[in-house]
Amino acid sequence: MHNLNELGPAHLDLLMESGNIGAAHAASSLSVLLNKPIDLKIPSVRVLPIAELIDADAENHVAASYIQVDGGLKGFFFMMFDVAQADALIQELVPNGNVLDEGMGKSAFCEISNILCGSYLAALSTFLSIPLIQSPPVYAVDMAGAILSEGLVELSLYDESALLIDAVLFDRQKGNKLNGEFLFLPLPDSLDVIFNIAEGKSSI
Repeated sequence: MHNLNELGPAHLDLLMESGNIGAAHAASSLSVLLNKPIDLKIPSVRVLPIAELIDADAENHVAASYIQVDGGLKGFFFMMFDVAQADALIQELVPNGNVLDEGMGKSAFCEISNILCGSYLAALSTFLSIPLIQSPPVYAVDMAGAILSEGLVELSLYDESALLIDAVLFDRQKGNKLNGEFLFLPLPDSLDVIFNIAEGKSSI
C-alpha cells in the first residue's frame, strides 16, 4: 500500500499528462457550452501536506465543489476558485449570477465542476484502463481554510498529503485568465493502480 509522498517524477508525469488530455476535452466542452473559444491548461501537479494546504489559503473566500470518486480508483476531488473568479465563470452562463445564488448560480458552478473534474477523471480512467465513477458535486462557499478543514481533516487519517493540480482557464474572446485549484486525494489502496501503471507492472 502506497501513500502520496511516494509519488515520483514518473507518477506525477502520468497524472499531469492525463490532466492535460482531460483539460483539452474540458476546454472543448466548455467552448460549446459557452459558445466561445476556451483554453484550459494544467501547468503543474504537486504533492503537498494537507496542513500546508489548509494554512496557505485559509483566509481566501472561495467557491468549491466536492466530488467522491469510485470504481477502479477511490478517492475525493475538490475544485476551488476564489469568489471573484467563480462569479466570472457563473456569469458566463447566468448573467448577473453569483456564488451566493443557491439556484441558478449554484447550478452553473456545479455544471462547470462536472465538466472540469469529469474530463480529468475520464482521461485518468483511459490512462489506467479502469472505470471511474463520480458523485454529483457538493457545493460550498466559505473561507478556503474552513472548507478544506472540514473536507480534509477526516481524510488525513488515510494520508497526510494531497495532490494539488493547478488549472488555468483562458477566455480567448475576452482575454481573461482564471486560476483554479483541484485537489485530488486517492485512497491509499487506490494509489497502487497508479504505481503499477507508471512502473510498467501493468499495460494499458
